[in-house]
Amino acid sequence: MRWKGVQQFLSFAVLLLIVLYGCVARIDRPPEVSLIQPEDGSHVAVLASTKAVTFKASAEDLDDQALTFALYLGTSPTNLNKVGETHRPEYTVNDLTPGQTYYWKVVVSDGTNSVESPVWSFTVGENLSIVKVLDFTTGKATVGATVDILQNSDVVISTTTDENGHAKFYLPDGRYDVKITGEGRATSVVQNYDPSILRTIETLSRRAMTDYDVVPHVTVELFTPQGAPIPDPEATTLTFDSVKVKVTSSEVMYVMYIGLDYVPSAVARDAIALDTYEFTTTLSLTRFDNVTVPMHVVVYTPNDTRVDKIVYLTIDRTPPEVTARYAPTGLWYAGWTSDADVEYYSLPSPIKQILEEKLPKEMIEELKGYKPEHNIPETNIFVQLAWEHAPSTNRAGYNIYRSTDGENWEKVAFTTSYFRFDKGFDLEPGKKYYYTVRTVYVDGTESENSNVVEVVPLDLFKVKLISPADNETNVSRTPTFVWKPVDWRDWTSTPHIGGNEIPDEEITFVYYGPWIYDTAVSDQHIFYDAFTYTEGPQLVSLPFDPTSGSWIRIYPDYSYDYQLDPLEKFKTYEWGLDIAVAYYETDDGIWFSATIDYYREFDRWVNDADHFNRFTTGE
Repeated sequence: MRWKGVQQFLSFAVLLLIVLYGCVARIDRPPEVSLIQPEDGSHVAVLASTKAVTFKASAEDLDDQALTFALYLGTSPTNLNKVGETHRPEYTVNDLTPGQTYYWKVVVSDGTNSVESPVWSFTVGENLSIVKVLDFTTGKATVGATVDILQNSDVVISTTTDENGHAKFYLPDGRYDVKITGEGRATSVVQNYDPSILRTIETLSRRAMTDYDVVPHVTVELFTPQGAPIPDPEATTLTFDSVKVKVTSSEVMYVMYIGLDYVPSAVARDAIALDTYEFTTTLSLTRFDNVTVPMHVVVYTPNDTRVDKIVYLTIDRTPPEVTARYAPTGLWYAGWTSDADVEYYSLPSPIKQILEEKLPKEMIEELKGYKPEHNIPETNIFVQLAWEHAPSTNRAGYNIYRSTDGENWEKVAFTTSYFRFDKGFDLEPGKKYYYTVRTVYVDGTESENSNVVEVVPLDLFKVKLISPADNETNVSRTPTFVWKPVDWRDWTSTPHIGGNEIPDEEITFVYYGPWIYDTAVSDQHIFYDAFTYTEGPQLVSLPFDPTSGSWIRIYPDYSYDYQLDPLEKFKTYEWGLDIAVAYYETDDGIWFSATIDYYREFDRWVNDADHFNRFTTGE
């Protein structure tokens, strides 16, 4: 019995040892860890808003126990600080320094054992890149569009445009494509973008006119002035005064622009072509020397799909000696803010024929009748600048510059003429801007600044018709017409269209009319044949006084006479204004904001009235 008890005790002891040994073996097995991203030695693109990098690791615990991950980060491989701990193998760190090289590791723990990963490094992108997106050349900012930064067709980083139409990144050195898309929008692509050369890139994201949103394959070839091919333009230093450029496209180029050292448009370009698959032109290089210049080739398809293909030209000529440089003089401006619907191009017949080969008839008919949808934020805003010519000796043209502080200048266009438009890209109403012009010479040098002009774009406003009110009855036959300017965002508020820069009383509001339309007899109406001016946004009260000699009646045959009688009894009329414009004038120029302008006396386009009040007279 005693031996049997001993045997039982020994069996129990052995079993206990086996169990204990197995438990110890499982507890002692450490987890395994490896790093995933950012890859060792990589360069990482980040959003400018967060400057965030997400760290990912992989770990496995052989005993299937819960793990914790501690991230260590620093600017030296031997001095890493713990920045966070999580139960997931992923952790995001914000506010990293652009251009800084960081070192990192992960320590994984199962509660008993801790294991360190190797130390990896990465560098945050050093180039601030600002992608600015508008709906049209002088239109509103494109908000909420998707902006993808790509390399070798792979998306590197992505975001959406903010309230200013901007998408901002810090990108590593390299060449990228930028792709802009959005619901109902034609695709817009910038190809061969180098953020170390171009901090800011301007682009458009237009409404798709058809479902045929095909990005064209655009080829740009360069030739010497004698016609010899330049096989690798970006690896060739151009030593001549001009270069031939040949552009071909797999899709018809509804519009094609070329701009040297700026993004071209309808109001600023070095070359233009319409309705073609191929175009060749000669560009002068005489305004450049010892510099690398981005050449933008911008192609639009009939769908408004857009490609901006950039080729970087290194120019090192032997120019003639320039001994005298003269700044332009007499710079002045005229600016416009308009809420008119504007189609920048009508659709030509050859384009319709090409599209008919690819699109259904129903879609073609829709395209032929296309007119942009319009709402008040879709403003057109731009500045026209003009100056006196500098002496022509060795003059290549003029560079136009814009600034927000009068010290740091951004080139917005080049011209060989003595005037040019700033297409208004990124201009904000109520904010002060400065403009100057410099003469450019054939050796690539510039003159000093011309005189500097200060420009404050005016905001939009609307007109509220107050009396007679809409559908009012028993109205006097000699009514008093009352209206007032209002904020376009809130028709119950007074507009402050000069922002904080221009006092309201320094802005003049101009009205023409009212016009009183006879709803029973077509093309017969009465109008007040004089302008009404107010200093600042004031309520206007204008009595209908036939004895004043200022009211005119227009008959259906277009003859006219003075209106000497009151309005007819129990008659229904409609009334509204024919012109409602505000302007601000200085010694350097004038800015107009037009909300109604039938006759183009102030605005560059026709602005229809938003509303007419209908009323019926009484006894």
